Amino acid sequence: MTAATGRYVRLQARYRGRLGVEVGIFVAVDHLRRAGRLSVEEEQLYFDIDDWFNENLPNPPFYEDGNTVGAVTWFKRGEATTTMLERLQPLQDLLDRHGVEYELAESEDPGLVIYQDEYQVGVIPHRRREPSPLPVGTVLGPTTAGSKRKFGKRAATDASTTRGQDDVLFEPG
Repeated sequence: MTAATGRYVRLQARYRGRLGVEVGIFVAVDHLRRAGRLSVEEEQLYFDIDDWFNENLPNPPFYEDGNTVGAVTWFKRGEATTTMLERLQPLQDLLDRHGVEYELAESEDPGLVIYQDEYQVGVIPHRRREPSPLPVGTVLGPTTAGSKRKFGKRAATDASTTRGQDDVLFEPG
């Protein structure tokens, strides 16, 4: 990593989503998940990391309504940020493995700050552009607050297995 050049940092893909800005690393990996490109093990790794961040990083209130204001989050540079960026390395590895380009963006002024806590800011970006072509196979969907495990392949498999067992157990005799 090069010398610090900005007060805020953001791991983001090199394609723009519906907000007209580059999508963050969690959204980029979730696009792979929605497209069915992650293995069960890769999906579980993503869920583990996403759950850790959901438990250890405050959730900005603009996500409660699906982010109708179109804000994006940036980490504040600092010791805690370094630790969080290290926790994101496995997601970077997933993007590498699946050919999705990303970058560590740095900025002194990423936008109008509408939220901040000890670790991050939520901003309305100063500039938005047209969404760029998404990676082949990307499947868009609503942003989901909280754990995404219930949408995973393993959850679907477990549900169908349980459903089959329940059918047998309650079948009229």
